[in-house]
Amino acid sequence: MTPVLDPDTSLWHVIALEVQRQRIAHDLSVTQLATRLRVDRSTVSRIEHGWRKLSPEQADGLDAMWDLQHLFRRLVRFAAATDDGNWFTGLMDFEKEASLHRMWEALLVPGLLQTPDYARAMISTKSADVEAGLETRLARQASVFDGERAPRVSVILNWAAIEQCVGGRDVMRGQLAHLLEMGERPNVNIRVMERDAGAHVGLDGSFRLLTISDREIAYSASPERGRLVLEASDVHDYAVRYDLISNLASPVGASRRLIEQALEA
Repeated sequence: MTPVLDPDTSLWHVIALEVQRQRIAHDLSVTQLATRLRVDRSTVSRIEHGWRKLSPEQADGLDAMWDLQHLFRRLVRFAAATDDGNWFTGLMDFEKEASLHRMWEALLVPGLLQTPDYARAMISTKSADVEAGLETRLARQASVFDGERAPRVSVILNWAAIEQCVGGRDVMRGQLAHLLEMGERPNVNIRVMERDAGAHVGLDGSFRLLTISDREIAYSASPERGRLVLEASDVHDYAVRYDLISNLASPVGASRRLIEQALEA
């Protein structure tokens, strides 16, 4: 029995329907597409009917054949991430490609700006394999900050992030000093939302925006599992929220003094 494809509930169904749509738009039969991909006809048929998942290699082949600017490669990456219950896999890949990072952090120093000791203290609260988690986090930092093309990074920290003592006083001193050091980089902008800012949209939770080429994606954080936000209208809503938060945050100079005061305390 042929499965009913529902693109509203499955990214793999989106991929199946898009393969079929592109094939028809380029006036190819199933057999002709199979020949170009160097697979048998049944493979293409099973992909289009949702019985078989498009492989990363096949995705690259379709992207190159139809000049789709990595469309299928990205769709397969997202679909694989949801299969694993790990949207963060997709986020890590896009962090490497982003030219602009915008982050709002309500409670903690963001992972990309954490020292090893701070990161180790946080990872230990939810994982038994602390060193593996730390290795992954440090690799993320290196992929963003040590590449040939340094992205612009704009971070707004809630006051709680610099006052909450994580890992003990010495660890927190090192973390605050690291924030000051990172803030000296020409491509890094760190600001603080002060305690007296009152109620604002950022209190709903942390999130980030990534600019990749000519598009944006968002990532909404949660204690158990964050999610990538791809729909343009939804991403726009996050961009508006970021602007509203930015309007309330202290300027860079004043924020730096707040971090210095926290360090002295």
